Amino acid sequence: MLFMVAAYLKPGFEQQLITFRDELNEHFAQANLTLAGALRDAEGRKKGYLGFVEADSFEAAQRFVQQGPFFKEQLYERIDIFKYEVEVGQLASD
Repeated sequence: MLFMVAAYLKPGFEQQLITFRDELNEHFAQANLTLAGALRDAEGRKKGYLGFVEADSFEAAQRFVQQGPFFKEQLYERIDIFKYEVEVGQLASD
């Protein structure tokens, strides 16, 4: 199943994002991510991350988020996880 994960950062944690960047990239590399990237506001400031994760269940998608360095360091203000079903278009495949 495909899950959309939107994780919104707490304000004022920009320096910590830099500190844990390598750990976040390593965490993303271990996951079955279809697509992931930064969420930015109109001024270009990073406000969070959005990713599409292949997982067997909501719980597995939630575990993926909870194992990440930003979650462990309590940098997220809010996390939304939704089962994602493509209705228009298609996802690229290998």
